Amino acid sequence: MTKLIGLTGGIATGKSVVSDYLRQRGIPVIDADIVTHQVEQFGTPGLSALVDHFGQRILLSDGTLDRQALGHIGFSNPADLKQLVRTIDPFIRSEIFRQLDTYQNAELVVLDAPTLFENGYAHLVDEIVVVYCDPVTQLRRLMKRNKLSIVNATKRIRNQWPLQTKCDLADTIIYNSGTMTTTLTQVDRWLAKETK
Repeated sequence: MTKLIGLTGGIATGKSVVSDYLRQRGIPVIDADIVTHQVEQFGTPGLSALVDHFGQRILLSDGTLDRQALGHIGFSNPADLKQLVRTIDPFIRSEIFRQLDTYQNAELVVLDAPTLFENGYAHLVDEIVVVYCDPVTQLRRLMKRNKLSIVNATKRIRNQWPLQTKCDLADTIIYNSGTMTTTLTQVDRWLAKETK
C-alpha cells in the first residue's frame, strides 16, 4: 500500500531543497507548483476557467498566462486569492490524482505542496512533513530570491498560514535554518523510519 506524504512549509523555508533530495533518493514526488503550471498551460480548461473569471488582463499577447499579472491579483487582494484558488483547484486536484495513480507500486510518494493546509490538501495525505526555518532567515531568503522589498516579502509570507501553525499540525518537522548537511541528515533520519 502506497503511503502519501504531504511535504509543506512556508515560502522560502527550503522545502524544495528537501523535495529535490527526496527525488535524488528515488522517492516519487508530485510537485503541486508544477501541476499548477501544467493545468494553466495555453489551451487548457484550467486557463479558460481563469480567463472566464479574471478576464483577458491575465494573458500575454500570445494568449499564454501572464503569471506576474495573476500573482499581483492574488497577492494584493485576499478575496481575489480565494477566488483564484477556487477556480483552479479542481484542475490541480484532478491532475494530482492522475499522477498518483501512476505510482501505485511505490512504497512512498511525496506530495510537495506549499499550500497543503491553505488549499485543503492535508486530509488527502497519510502524514505531514513541514520544513521550518526561523522568520528572519525566511524573510531574508525571500527578499533575495524574488528580489522583493521587505514590505512585499512580508505581505507574501502573511498570505500563507503561520509557520508555527503548520508545525503544530505536522507529524515531522525538518529544521532548515542551518547548514544543508544538518537539514539533509534530518531527512535521512526521517526516511530511515519510513522505509524500514
